[in-house]
Amino acid sequence: MKKALILAAGMGSRLAQAHSRPKPLTDLAGEPSLFRLFRQFSDSGIEEVAVVTGYRGQEIKDFVSSEYEGKLQIKWFENHKYKQPNGLSVLAARDFIDQRVLLSMADHLFYGSPIPQMCALSTVAPESVLLVDQNIEGVFDLDDATKVKTDSNGLIIDIGKEISNYNAIDTGLFVISPALIEALDTLESPSLSAGVKALGERNLMKTLQLKDGIWQDIDTPAALKNALKLIDSRK
Repeated sequence: MKKALILAAGMGSRLAQAHSRPKPLTDLAGEPSLFRLFRQFSDSGIEEVAVVTGYRGQEIKDFVSSEYEGKLQIKWFENHKYKQPNGLSVLAARDFIDQRVLLSMADHLFYGSPIPQMCALSTVAPESVLLVDQNIEGVFDLDDATKVKTDSNGLIIDIGKEISNYNAIDTGLFVISPALIEALDTLESPSLSAGVKALGERNLMKTLQLKDGIWQDIDTPAALKNALKLIDSRK
């Protein structure tokens, strides 16, 4: 895997009370969350990253331009409809997705195996893949998590925050294929979860189980506090 896509367009309104920066630049023990992903991607062999911005997008670009000193090649895409479903951010970067690419939300923390595990996948395959966590009891703020139902072969049957029948949790880390663009194009309300479900109906949406390591969705002040605690515990 040599290419990665980061979705960084959302408003992050629930986290705004905890910091003044745009959400993708949330300070994680002295390192902006976006830069942490850049570093981890580069360490796992990624060479080119596309970032989709929306809310406060120019601030994010200016910060990266002035502060980022890494070796990644960065491309920028803009989602002007950032208040609408997040699949529009994927569609905004459609020209970048000419093969399988890694995809992450800008507000997720990863430790250990998740990113290397996904970067080891082939870039040549029609299916998309979602990294899932089956340690459901260990998930922070389960009510807010995106739940996943898979079959015995690891194919996705259903996905969503409100589904009651599930056996795994969406970690926010994907490898996506151009087929996801095709699926999102057909949807009236193109959320990423809806695109995943549409691919699942075509047997084109696989899952990979998290082997070890941790992940944390940083959507709220409480989630940020827990993420900082996880970082501190691993110093």
